[in-house]
Amino acid sequence: MSRRMLRVGAWLWALLLLLACALGADAFLRQGARFDTDITALLPQSGESALVQHADRQLGEAFNDHFLLLIEAPELAEVSRALVDTLERSDAVSSVQWRRDDFIQGDPLALLGPSRYRLLDPELAARIETGDTEGLREEARGQLLMPFGLDHHPLRDPFGLLDRHIARIAPQGVGSDDGRLEITDGERRLGLVIGQLAGAPYAQSTQDGLESALASFSAAHPQARLVRSGMIFHAAAGAAQARTETGLIGTIELVSLIALLLLVFRSLKTLATLLLPLAMAILFAFSLTAWGFGRINLMTLAFGTSLIGIAVDYAIHLQCLRAAQGKRFVLGDVAPGLTLGLVCSLLAYAAQVLTPLPGLRQMAVFVMLGLAAAWATTLLWLPLLPAPPTHGVERAARLCWRLQARLRGRLPPLLLACAAALLALLALLYSSANDSLRLLNTSPAALLDDEREAQRLLERDPGTRYLLVEAPNVEAWLERVESITPSLQALVDAQHLGDFDGLAARVPSHARQDRDLALVRALYTAELGALYRDTGLPESLVPRALESLDDPPYLELDAWLASPLGTADRRLWLESLEGEGPRVAGMIPLEGAFDAQARASVEALAASQPGLTFVDRVEEISAALGRLRVEIGTWVSLAFAAILALMALRYRASAWRVVAPPLGAVLLVLGIYAAFGVSLNLFHLLALLLVLGLGMDAGIFTAEHPSSAHVWLAVTLSALANLLAFGLLAFSAVPVLHAIGLTALLGLLGVWLLVPLVQRRDPPPLDFRS
Repeated sequence: MSRRMLRVGAWLWALLLLLACALGADAFLRQGARFDTDITALLPQSGESALVQHADRQLGEAFNDHFLLLIEAPELAEVSRALVDTLERSDAVSSVQWRRDDFIQGDPLALLGPSRYRLLDPELAARIETGDTEGLREEARGQLLMPFGLDHHPLRDPFGLLDRHIARIAPQGVGSDDGRLEITDGERRLGLVIGQLAGAPYAQSTQDGLESALASFSAAHPQARLVRSGMIFHAAAGAAQARTETGLIGTIELVSLIALLLLVFRSLKTLATLLLPLAMAILFAFSLTAWGFGRINLMTLAFGTSLIGIAVDYAIHLQCLRAAQGKRFVLGDVAPGLTLGLVCSLLAYAAQVLTPLPGLRQMAVFVMLGLAAAWATTLLWLPLLPAPPTHGVERAARLCWRLQARLRGRLPPLLLACAAALLALLALLYSSANDSLRLLNTSPAALLDDEREAQRLLERDPGTRYLLVEAPNVEAWLERVESITPSLQALVDAQHLGDFDGLAARVPSHARQDRDLALVRALYTAELGALYRDTGLPESLVPRALESLDDPPYLELDAWLASPLGTADRRLWLESLEGEGPRVAGMIPLEGAFDAQARASVEALAASQPGLTFVDRVEEISAALGRLRVEIGTWVSLAFAAILALMALRYRASAWRVVAPPLGAVLLVLGIYAAFGVSLNLFHLLALLLVLGLGMDAGIFTAEHPSSAHVWLAVTLSALANLLAFGLLAFSAVPVLHAIGLTALLGLLGVWLLVPLVQRRDPPPLDFRS
């Protein structure tokens, strides 16, 4: 390439870079792009139907938009009040519920009063059916003599049906004498506070606002202990971890890299040229990722720190060659190797783009854009800048050459094949898999302990397991829920299932409401006259009281959900569905304990009835991770086959020396994990793809320049840079980054050792200027 053409290419690349910056600025300034702390971006997209995905999102909204606090303190009432006051002053919180009355919103009398005669709890209905009405009369007599409750009127409701129904639908297991929400755990007493967020749980402002409020409360009440539950706490913890690791790992990596490059090149100007591709890579990748995705996840930035080591790889190779050749430098000597290395790396990262994990896709796109920018900057800009000095580079190259000469050819092809077969056999026989959802967890242990304690005390979970019920219309849906309720209740009674929550408990079907009305009429007929006599009321009131039972209105599901009383139940209802004919759907969350017997029974129940689907979100995600692991394993094989074909076209019979280091490193990692009982997961395999792609660079450049000392210097410097990039990720507290970092660390170290070991035994004559 002539210098004139090189200048044209440099200007075109500069214009493209400016365009990318303009798109990035537009994304942030005009389109509202932002940094994202959504840790669920790492969750795989469900392969279930659109209806199941809709149900998953709707059930998760309550966990996302609300948070729960349990407070333990000596002066519990006063401290609870102080906590509520602090939360109500925070802009991050829109409302707080901490008293039983907070859950009885609106006007229960207006909504439930006319239909109270159709709303019997199962226990009351059973007592009437069995003829135990005398006991009910005695209870009603005491209530009429000392009236309390919402509407215990001797004509409208002499048996207190409305109060019984409201008591049944109010939160159970919590409460105190002064009306606060309080939970008892042995001798411990804990106050309960439920808050609704004013913004999204992943928004930085919402997280900071809530954290500031809780920090202020804790500072004022050091004796109080808070148990936290809610997505916002996990999102904030993940964001804080990502920010810490991005800053710490990135800083250590960059400082170490600068020190390494200065030690070799001994020139600040050369250092600037080496870091220029890195700067352009970050700028290009950051701008286009923000423009394309509309947001940048902090996990992407944490993983993107690995770009530091990869991006300088190309610059190191080119500048080492320029230092070696001086004025005889020809770009064509290095361009093919750099381009092949880029293609191999892009093939490795392309597998991540094809996964259904949005967060992982963004990480891969970010790094691929950065690699392309680093490659373009290296080839189009660096040759136009002053060449690096040769003294320090030549000395370092001779040292690296002597080192690789000691290793060169020490692994004959037959021994290499035997070792590869042994490692492959070890991996096949002893490898295990781990597809647990815990791999995607970014929360600290203390927060997970809080979450488990809250779920234990409240006997609730965030709705990851439920039955999805479909029916032609609302009435058919309610009747279907009522038909499966006895089976679920039997599991609860046998302690196989913790509990379940169905809308039909608050809004019975018309058939059930008709049956309850008939039972109330039987109760009035049998006991109302005697009740009036016992309380001194005239029996002539009986006909007037019976008039209330003449065709009272039904309680309709639409009216319930539209009222403040039904706010919490809206998440369980999916309304009308599109498709063939009118259909409705809703969910029955299965909460608390869920053993093998419960699973078998619920799965059998769902299989026996059309329109009934059992959904276990955790199991779905684990299964999806398992499928992805198999797919990525296939991708590793396909990527290696494609790379082998490319290498065979260029290097012919010597192609095996190029591909043996990355392939051997992959087998080495698999063998080590099998020997030490480390279960393989999706992210280990993704890292192996990176090892395969990045490891090809060393083999390619060694094959391109077998007798040049500058190549082995560049290979060594690149290996150290990449070991810094991925090795530091091995110390990450985020399981995903730890798995990728540790695998890449072992694999790249294996690549660096294998490159000289598989070369010809007798090294070619050293020619630093070749």
